[in-house]
Amino acid sequence: MPLPNVSTVPHPADETLDCLVIGGGAAGLTAAMYLGRYRRRVLVIDDGKSRLWMIPMSRNVLGFPDGIAGTDLLDRLRDHATRFDVQQVQGRVDRLERDGEGFVAHAGDQVFRARKVILATGACDIAPEIEDLQDSLKAGNVRFCPVCDGFETQGQRVAVMGREVHGLRESAFVAGFGNSVTWLSMGSRKAVPATELERLEALKINVADGHPRAIRCTPGEGVRVETHDGQTLEFDVLYPALGLTHASDLATALGAQAQEDGQLEVDEHYQTSVPGLYAAGDVAAGLNQINVAAGQAAIAATDVHNRL
Repeated sequence: MPLPNVSTVPHPADETLDCLVIGGGAAGLTAAMYLGRYRRRVLVIDDGKSRLWMIPMSRNVLGFPDGIAGTDLLDRLRDHATRFDVQQVQGRVDRLERDGEGFVAHAGDQVFRARKVILATGACDIAPEIEDLQDSLKAGNVRFCPVCDGFETQGQRVAVMGREVHGLRESAFVAGFGNSVTWLSMGSRKAVPATELERLEALKINVADGHPRAIRCTPGEGVRVETHDGQTLEFDVLYPALGLTHASDLATALGAQAQEDGQLEVDEHYQTSVPGLYAAGDVAAGLNQINVAAGQAAIAATDVHNRL
């Protein structure tokens, strides 16, 4: 379902929205749907970068035991919100400012005024250099979220590529699915406490400490990793565990508090430390999951409605 570009929206400078939702993924569209059902004037502005676009098939979304593609879920969520008169536009908010007790959002030449704002701007996975990454994701040879799809990797040769404790702990998590797991530590093994390494040994996780020199993936067949110390390793699945960048700049520019990784700190209603500014989904502190994002958005939207 294509969205109109923000430049085609009638200039709303003389109108004030009840709530502007920035981001049109699972969190943003759920929040907007709730607000639409609360009969609030709400607009979603989305830059088209939701991580739903990257998901070939998810089987842990509530109500879809046989799985649903991220693009299909996005279409369903957009349609759901549209049925309750939620306006959705394609665009990017460049700057967010306070305006008394409300907010002003700048998206190119457009200006949107709102009494409340819900940020659902998400996060972006840091990906290694892999040719045909999108095809490898579709084939399931490269995966980013073992919480989402570790179940589908049972009994396979799985590599987790990440530094220090973060990479080590994701390796331990993946080992819980009965795989043959290798931790590609990227030269960080010596920086890990001995007790953590003992945990890997107990889980029968292999450790390859050489820095990856080249990663080649043949979609549908597997992944080959060549290291600087001359090893050539072959796997069925690769999990990059290189971290995320959280799109929280709009909030932190207003003084919102964030964790070291950029996730925004929120209260029990998902309001940030800036009054009237909420965050839901991957940009908010918590577990990065579609189901979690929807729950956070429902709580945030309901609090927005009650405070209005």
